[in-house]
Amino acid sequence: MRVLRTVLAGTAAAALAVTGSVFVMASAASAAPVGAVGTFTPLAPSRILDTRSGNGAPQGIVPAGGTVNLQVNGRAGVPGANVSAVVLNLTVTGAQGNGYLTAYPDGTARPTAASISFAKGVTRANSVTVAVGASGVVKIFQSSLGAHVIADVAGYYSGDENATPGSTYFPVNAFRVDDTRKDPQTGASLPPVPSQSWIQYAITFDDPTVDAAITAVAVNVTAVNPASSGYLTTWNGAGDPPAGVSAVNYAKGGIWPNSGVVPTSPCDFCGDPSLPMFGVYTSTTTHWLVDVIGVYFNDTFVSLKFKPVAPQRILDTRTGAPVGVGNRLVSAPSSITPETEALSLNVTAVNPTANTYLTVYPNNGGPRPTVSTLNPLKGETVSNGTNVEILPDNNFFIYNNGGSLNVVADLGGLFEYFPSDTARAASLPAVSGRVAKSTR
Repeated sequence: MRVLRTVLAGTAAAALAVTGSVFVMASAASAAPVGAVGTFTPLAPSRILDTRSGNGAPQGIVPAGGTVNLQVNGRAGVPGANVSAVVLNLTVTGAQGNGYLTAYPDGTARPTAASISFAKGVTRANSVTVAVGASGVVKIFQSSLGAHVIADVAGYYSGDENATPGSTYFPVNAFRVDDTRKDPQTGASLPPVPSQSWIQYAITFDDPTVDAAITAVAVNVTAVNPASSGYLTTWNGAGDPPAGVSAVNYAKGGIWPNSGVVPTSPCDFCGDPSLPMFGVYTSTTTHWLVDVIGVYFNDTFVSLKFKPVAPQRILDTRTGAPVGVGNRLVSAPSSITPETEALSLNVTAVNPTANTYLTVYPNNGGPRPTVSTLNPLKGETVSNGTNVEILPDNNFFIYNNGGSLNVVADLGGLFEYFPSDTARAASLPAVSGRVAKSTR
């Protein structure tokens, strides 16, 4: 069922750059030609691993200490060679004990960083960007007594300088696209989204050239208080939602976030096809939150390329003081390149003393955005991926809203500016973003 409710949401606190930032988005006409390495190609989400059915790996539970060798190259739109990294939505289900998954490239030592942490019997998902081995294989290590592992591919970063360039990443001031619990105009309470329903969204930055150049959005989607177990699916909003894939897996009650990269398509409901559109579908009745943290541009603009790095733990408060209410300033590691403007992170909340939420955001002089990165309940250990700008001082904030908890942050990649872009010391003027919801 496509229709849901209403309307044009009010202006959101979105911007393509903020005062004090030293990053500029240059037009392609003013920059050197864009090489393909590190550029992103979004894909329609596709399931490439499901140990329950034998898709991509032998059928059956992955045992304690077991590793899945997942062939990525040459499948579901991923090229057969020269892929530097892939974006996967990893899901663990049927876990026989507490544990974690670690995704890493074939041909390298398994890192100590976790890609997703989970509890016995709980189905959890987490979006990860992971380097691909020269063999085209990603390894997935499973630590618990036994569990099934699922992976959906959402896109890839090129490793071939001679390929057709894909899209480049631009971090925006994170903004909330939707909170289905309330009417955006009046604040009145709304009923949850019915089962087997979806909402289409279109976003605009009030600049037709910018809007038309967007090929994908980096989002955080959170299911809130589901009526029963189910899943959310994100896609480009065109046609019906794809079957057999998921972005967020949830159980009855609770709060279930996951990040991801969602391709966009021309808006088919708002009267302006230049606006980028995407959609969110739910299998069962639930509320949800949708936050945008970044956009990907075609070659109209050149922004940031992605460089995968060996996973590196850059924060673990378990060896020091836990994070109380308020901000914790986190420094980027000294090993990052001078060209680095943003980090790709996996953030884990460990055993909070109260229900809370975390927000990862830049230390750039702007206000804390009204979005969430993680929404752990008391005593939970949960993970989520995110990207965060580190300008101007190579650091960022993690905000905790309630109680205290330990936080672990693992670095998985760098977003770097083009060396040819000499206008880096300028910044774009802030522009507001607006959101429209399908009424059909």
